[in-house]
Amino acid sequence: MAKNNSADDKRNRARENARQIAANQAKKEKTAKTILYVGIAVVVVAVMVVVGVLIFQQSKPAANPENYVANGISVSKDNTPVRPMKMSEGEESALPAPTEAGAKKDAATVTVYIDFQCPACKAFEEGNASMLGKLADEGSVVLNYKPVAFLDRMSSGNEYSTRAANLAACVVDSQPETAIDLFDALFAQQPEEGKDGRTDEELLKVAEDVGVDPSRKLSSDSEQTVKSCVTDRSFDKFIEQSTQTALDDGVEATPWVLINGKKTDKTGDPQALATEILKATGEFKG
Repeated sequence: MAKNNSADDKRNRARENARQIAANQAKKEKTAKTILYVGIAVVVVAVMVVVGVLIFQQSKPAANPENYVANGISVSKDNTPVRPMKMSEGEESALPAPTEAGAKKDAATVTVYIDFQCPACKAFEEGNASMLGKLADEGSVVLNYKPVAFLDRMSSGNEYSTRAANLAACVVDSQPETAIDLFDALFAQQPEEGKDGRTDEELLKVAEDVGVDPSRKLSSDSEQTVKSCVTDRSFDKFIEQSTQTALDDGVEATPWVLINGKKTDKTGDPQALATEILKATGEFKG
């Protein structure tokens, strides 16, 4: 009888040990699953936070450079920065009206979409800048330049189109009186397509050579200077959005030239372009 009890006790102890081992294993598995699920939940929450931040950042309006109106800068006599001849509803600008800067009441608006990496834009400026400047000085036109970035792919990953347009925005914000000279200089020193674009230091040197003070603070952000605006690429998002706006408005290439909002194809012939402009002002009959 004693032997039977001993055998039963052994079996019972074995069963109890097995039960405890199974219980401990189940507890470990439950703990591991809990840790796993908590970890997955933390990762999911973190991803959702990152996605939410990105969506929020993308939905935020881009910082708008001071002195840009409708994604462009307008100039009148002596390259004086002015607000557009016609302001859209809700737009504001502290710049003088064109007529206050020498433009005639019936002056035409010549809008030029430009990409600083675009060889055709360079050719357009070289062929027409003198004529357009003369008409502006006579009060016949208000020139409206809209830099865009269509050709980032043509600068070996340097994103020169965007970076040059960002420089333009930094300068227009801080020292708009130098804008047209800067535009001319950027085209004069345009990098070859398919090669590396200018570095930040080279872009700032181009700006300095036309009288831009890189240490001048921005009008829209007193914490930044022209130099930090260039190195931080402060207006990249603005350039991205204004480029998309141009595409949405039907701009297919650069240079894209409008006279009083109507596209012209006379961009390669300064005399024909001048005639078309003067027809729009009513100064030329024919």
